[in-house]
Amino acid sequence: MTACGYTPAEIDEMTLHDVLGLFSYWRDCPPVHEILKAVYRIEPKAKPAVAGSGGDPSGISNLIARFPDGFVKARESG
Repeated sequence: MTACGYTPAEIDEMTLHDVLGLFSYWRDCPPVHEILKAVYRIEPKAKPAVAGSGGDPSGISNLIARFPDGFVKARESG
């Protein structure tokens, strides 16, 4: 969900006419969070580094190692 309330699917479905209309509206009534960022010169905070190896920040290699065939097997009860 974007800051303006649109989902990625809604954005993908927008026509050029819809986008130009939205830009026209924003010219007269810009989103408040954007005004405040400009007035107070607010910069986004840097995201903290992910713990672990520097070569695999997502940790996907651990999942691949645990499920090499790509299937997650249910535990057997008993």
